[in-house]
Amino acid sequence: MNLKRRTALVTGGASGIGAGICKKLAEKGASVAVNYLDHRDADRAEKLVEELKAFGIEAIMVSGDVTNESDVKQMISRTIEVFGSLNILVNNAGITIDGVTQNLAVEDFHKVLSVNLVGPFLTMKAALPHMSKNHYGRIVNISSVAGLFGLRGAPAYAAAKAGVIGLSKSTAREVARKGITVNVICPGYINAGMTKNIQQEYLDAMTPLVPMGVFGEPEDIGSGVAFLASDEAKFVTGEVFRIDGGMAM
Repeated sequence: MNLKRRTALVTGGASGIGAGICKKLAEKGASVAVNYLDHRDADRAEKLVEELKAFGIEAIMVSGDVTNESDVKQMISRTIEVFGSLNILVNNAGITIDGVTQNLAVEDFHKVLSVNLVGPFLTMKAALPHMSKNHYGRIVNISSVAGLFGLRGAPAYAAAKAGVIGLSKSTAREVARKGITVNVICPGYINAGMTKNIQQEYLDAMTPLVPMGVFGEPEDIGSGVAFLASDEAKFVTGEVFRIDGGMAM
């Protein structure tokens, strides 16, 4: 999985699963643009960029809200301006606002869909003209096992992540003859991000749901992304890969 001379943009890349993805891409030789939302994430993004540079690659920070089309266009343009190209796009940015369907506020439902589903649509829309011109691109969209079998108390999150799968498959069909692949990874429980905010008693109850008996690490998702971004996966598109310790078997 040699990614030397490849360039990548990872949305929501400053921490959690996103940081694990950035590190694995850098380890394999890709230059990486780390997207972060605002000043609250700037320090983490800056620290991560320095860690990535230790792999001997170029790395930059690019701020921007994935739900804002103007921000997205600037993120893509900045990445291409610095690196000269954009070969790999990883849509990782995501949020959840929990609440059962009958109690969930409509504005919260829209907010979750905006970040988790509209965001990937906007970034792909902005990146595809450049990738099409170069007749090369690797897009990896991060969904969730929640998008495969639902999640009690998180209908907006599950709906958005299911939507990512449909969006990815449709886009994969549209660009398959342009040298561009679009694939999906569905993480299970990972020791990062949203899982870090769950109380220990709930974590203890969730662990038996994973056949392997442990939660995954951000780098496990990063390894999957690196494979799909490499030429080893050049004949793979429109696929959905679970990295979940067997949870959704």
